[in-house]
Amino acid sequence: MVLLTPHSVESMWVKRELNYALIEKRYQYRIIPILMRDCEYRKLSWTLPQFQLIDFRKDFTRGCEELLRVWKKRLRT
Repeated sequence: MVLLTPHSVESMWVKRELNYALIEKRYQYRIIPILMRDCEYRKLSWTLPQFQLIDFRKDFTRGCEELLRVWKKRLRT
């Protein structure tokens, strides 16, 4: 997971870690961008729009449900 916030998209270390994950075969199909706050996440990597982005900005519970769906799990109530 890569948490997307205004601060994270400016972080050199987040960019390095994402670039590493993008070239490592073992992370193929395992990168999940999590949108926590409005930000220009394309600045971090031009590849991010190609991934399924999970949006936590408006509804945290809905974001959790979407993330669990990607992981093929269900939210317990």
